[in-house]
Amino acid sequence: MGAGKILVVDDDREVRMATRDFLTSKGHEVTLAEDGVQALKLLATVKPDVVLLDVAMPEMDGMETLRRIVAGYPNLPVIMVTANADIEITSKVLQLGAADYVPKPFDLDYLDQAINIQLSAGRGAGG
Repeated sequence: MGAGKILVVDDDREVRMATRDFLTSKGHEVTLAEDGVQALKLLATVKPDVVLLDVAMPEMDGMETLRRIVAGYPNLPVIMVTANADIEITSKVLQLGAADYVPKPFDLDYLDQAINIQLSAGRGAGG
């Protein structure tokens, strides 16, 4: 699968760095945001193909960030990630328009597959 532009949004610096390192090793161009507010500001300039978005974050949580991304960028796939793999949260993020859901800690092969599925769908903010 070809490389894509991935926006990683997570308030945990270690998670952001580890995710960036893994995704860049797969050939992706990665931009990092530490919260939803920063992510929304970056969307217009970065034009990612896929967003990896943490559910639990301070200031603006992943649910509200997802709502705003779906409203402003309806074709941009958002893969939600969280350490709380609760069925209620899973169904809610999918109802809100998330393209997929990946629990933490990441199974990196599964994460890579989830991203590649979205890239092959050819959606994204840039195209």
